[in-house]
Amino acid sequence: MNDLLRLRSGRLLMTYGYRRAPFGNQARFSDDWGRTWSDPLIISGDGPGMDLGYPSTVEFDDGTLLTAWYELMKGSSHAVLRQAHWRLKV
Repeated sequence: MNDLLRLRSGRLLMTYGYRRAPFGNQARFSDDWGRTWSDPLIISGDGPGMDLGYPSTVEFDDGTLLTAWYELMKGSSHAVLRQAHWRLKV
């Protein structure tokens, strides 16, 4: 499942679970309404396996981003919610 967000700058930001090593979440952006996309940006790359993802991202007034996703931790039968507070530098 992907999450698509139109940033205040007009860019599109897509975040998605990456279920191949390194397991985690990635993002790509588009400056042309989705015709082309950037190379992937790693939001998280420390997942213990492929049971993770479904990220959701919001943009704050200061331009920073918060991405939250679920992840099943190694040795546990319960998933947790994780988050990353980050800034798009490109």
